[in-house]
Amino acid sequence: MLLREVRGKSLPFGSGGKVTEEAYLTRRDPLSGSVAKISEARAKRNIGITVDFSIESVNECDFCRYLEKTPETRIMHDCGAVSVSNKFPWEKYDWVTIYPPFGGHKLLLSELYFDDLERMLDSSFELASICARDQEVISFMDFTNWGPFAGASQQHPHSQRKSVTGMSGPKLEIEMHNCMDLEAKYGMNPFELLAQEELHAGLRVIRDGDVFIAAAFAPTCAEELIIFPKEPIANILQMDCYARMQIARAIAWVFPALFFCRGVTDLNIAVHMASFKEMEEARRFYRWHMHIYPRRSRLPADKAGSEIGFATEVIDTPPEKTAAVLRRWYEEGPGEGLVAKLQDGTPNPKLLVALHRFLESRCQLVA
Repeated sequence: MLLREVRGKSLPFGSGGKVTEEAYLTRRDPLSGSVAKISEARAKRNIGITVDFSIESVNECDFCRYLEKTPETRIMHDCGAVSVSNKFPWEKYDWVTIYPPFGGHKLLLSELYFDDLERMLDSSFELASICARDQEVISFMDFTNWGPFAGASQQHPHSQRKSVTGMSGPKLEIEMHNCMDLEAKYGMNPFELLAQEELHAGLRVIRDGDVFIAAAFAPTCAEELIIFPKEPIANILQMDCYARMQIARAIAWVFPALFFCRGVTDLNIAVHMASFKEMEEARRFYRWHMHIYPRRSRLPADKAGSEIGFATEVIDTPPEKTAAVLRRWYEEGPGEGLVAKLQDGTPNPKLLVALHRFLESRCQLVA
C-alpha cells in the first residue's frame, strides 16, 4: 500500500487533576516523502473560523496599470492574460502573468472562476512552450500567490512563471525519484495507485472523474489539496486545449468551496511537472499535478520550528474533515448549511452575506 500511517501515544501527563495521554498519527506522503504529524486531540477541537474582510481592494494597483508600471517586454496572450517581465528576476525567463479585469480587480477566492482558471492554464502552456525551445532550460516553474498572507506583493490576481536552468530543485528531484521507484515496485503509475487507494478508503476524495481532487493524505499545511488528471500527462505541453479546459472546469468549485466552507482567504497554488527532457518517459511514472496550500491570515503561524528545522509538518486539521465538507459542496452545490461555523457552532455571518452575493452573481452568469 502507498498510504500508510503509524499510530502513537504521548507519555502520560497531568492535566486538570487527572493523568492523560494523547494519540497522534504519523503519515508520509508517498510522492514527496514529506512527513506529517496529526494530533487527534488537537483535531477534535472546535475552532471557530474567522474570515478577514478588513483588507480593502485597491482599485488601481501596479498590475491594473501594467502599461505604465511594468517592463515593456510583454506577452499578450489570446486568452486575455498578460505576461510581463519580472522587475526582480532570479531566472533566465522570469514572468509575472496578470489576469483581467484590469481595474476593480478580484480579491476574494469566491470570485475566482472558470474563465480565470482557463486563462491560468492557457498562459502557462504558452510560456512553457517558449522555455522548451531553449536548450539551457531544464523545466518550467509555475506558481500563484493569492492574498497578502500568501506572499503576493500585489492584490491583483497573478501567477509567477519561471524557467529552471543550471539545476532543478531538490523537491522535484526527490518526487520524481520516489515516483520512479514506486512504479518499479508496484508496476503502475503511483498517481493511479494513489487514486485507487484513496477511492477505496473513501475518506479524502473530493471529486473523481477526468480530474482527481483529494485532500492530501500527509498534508504540509491544513486544508492542502492535490489535483491531477487521470490521463497520462506529465507536463503541461502534453495537454491540448480540451484537456486544459477539462481541468479548469473540474477545479473551478475548489476555490469558493475553500472560502465558504473552510474560511480560506489566502493560498498558494504550485504546479509540479516533469522536465522537458524526461516528460515523454515520465508519462509512465509521473503526473502533472497541482497542490493548493491555504495560508493562515492570523496566528498561530503555519510554519514553525518543526516545519522549518526538521521538515515535519504538524497539522491541526485532519484532511478527512476538509474532504468531507468540500465533497458535499461538489455533490450538493452551495448552501448555507456548508458555510464555515463560528466557535458557538453558528454559520459565520460574514460568509453568509458573501454566499448570497456569490449565488446571485452565478445566476446572472447563467442568465
